[in-house]
Amino acid sequence: MKTLTTLVSLILLTGFFGHAQNSAEGKMNATIHKTFAIEKDGTEIPYNVKVMEHRNYPVALESKDKQMVNQDRNTQPAQVTKLIAVDTNNDKEYDHYMVLKYKRSVTDSFTVVPTKKGFAVKVDDKTMEYFVQKGIYFINNEDQDFFSVEEFKEIG
Repeated sequence: MKTLTTLVSLILLTGFFGHAQNSAEGKMNATIHKTFAIEKDGTEIPYNVKVMEHRNYPVALESKDKQMVNQDRNTQPAQVTKLIAVDTNNDKEYDHYMVLKYKRSVTDSFTVVPTKKGFAVKVDDKTMEYFVQKGIYFINNEDQDFFSVEEFKEIG
């Protein structure tokens, strides 16, 4: 009976580990908090920016036989989704939300930098600028195909 239990346990563990190694994607989640200030009527007004990032790394297998354990994988560009929350009142609730999506390259660099009227999101040489007082964003014409933005405001 003890041998049978050990054998069943070994088969189950091997099955679980084999399934995990054949997984066709990976995921990553991260959060960044930044505090910037804009000048309004000669006074600096602070505002908070919270960027929550989710990356999905799809992996395509080279072989047509997906049951094969040891096969080469073709990595695909990660689909990056960032939820950007902007709080201009410094209360506990955020005022404006944007969902920013783009395809990540292996060497890209994501930064959030302050500007005179708000902040800019830079991914390598591509830029999306957000104007805090107006609550609008701007993407250069040549970067329109790179970024996908959906925006909404908090209700309540």
